Amino acid sequence: MSERIDYLPNHPNIKLYQDDEMFCINTDTMVLGEFIEVYRYDTILDIGTNNGALLLYASLFNPKKLVGIDINDKALSLAKKNMELNNINNCEIIRADGNNFKYSEEFDVIIFNPPYFKTPSLDKGNNEFLRLAKHEDNFPLSNMVDCVNRNLKNKGTLYFLFQTSRLNEVLNELSKKKLIVKEMQFVYDENKDFSNVVLIKAVKGGNEGMIVTKPIIIKR
Repeated sequence: MSERIDYLPNHPNIKLYQDDEMFCINTDTMVLGEFIEVYRYDTILDIGTNNGALLLYASLFNPKKLVGIDINDKALSLAKKNMELNNINNCEIIRADGNNFKYSEEFDVIIFNPPYFKTPSLDKGNNEFLRLAKHEDNFPLSNMVDCVNRNLKNKGTLYFLFQTSRLNEVLNELSKKKLIVKEMQFVYDENKDFSNVVLIKAVKGGNEGMIVTKPIIIKR
């Protein structure tokens, strides 16, 4: 049995099931979960929800509605189980492919911990769950941004992270869809001189003007 019960980083009162065969929460999940801001009457979409950890972070704001999508049936089952475990009743978990997903309404907030590695197929290992979660072959960056654009309200907010080394590529794709970056926060490992990932807040059709907040240093 590869499944275990854990808790949400920084929130020991929020329990969740994880499966060791799948992508488990890590520092990316934690920093993104703490980065998001949600209002009480917001509707939230989590693209690639996996075990639902980011939906659990969003639930702390008591939003109007939560929706999580994924193409992995095992992940969807785990996400549903985690919503039930935490008595979250305003959540819908859907099997869907982000490449063509369009919900019946647009969302106030989209949260997204995307697959951001561009790695040759021979370097990906044998775990299909991890390949989908980490590598963008099946969901390239341009398609990710298209999915956000299709499902986000005008003036709605996107919270996500991406590989810092690909930041120029990310900014270019966001600009094409008038997703205006409002805030960035770089994340560093204490043992490295460069940032691995960057947190980004963008507003669809927002006004120009961006802040770069104090970086996060991850202590090992």
